[in-house]
Amino acid sequence: MKRFWDPGIERTLLFTLAIFTFVIATYQTLAEGNMEGLYHNYWLYMISFGAIIYYRYLKQRHKEAVAEAEAAAKTAAKAQIKSKGKTKKR
Repeated sequence: MKRFWDPGIERTLLFTLAIFTFVIATYQTLAEGNMEGLYHNYWLYMISFGAIIYYRYLKQRHKEAVAEAEAAAKTAAKAQIKSKGKTKKR
């Protein structure tokens, strides 16, 4: 199934959500000016924190997939070179 958008845009939107919720929570906390503001906006901070954690998870998973693809390409190239070398020796 073809994706509607580029796979990288998902991580970009997630990061934007994290920053946006953090900025809003910080502004509302400072606007109230006391600890009650922090208590009222705790859920926004947790959404921001969760989005950052998930963003980092997706980023790491992407790095691992790229590394696996590079390793598979190297292995295939070595096997191809090896097979060409064996046919020349005969």
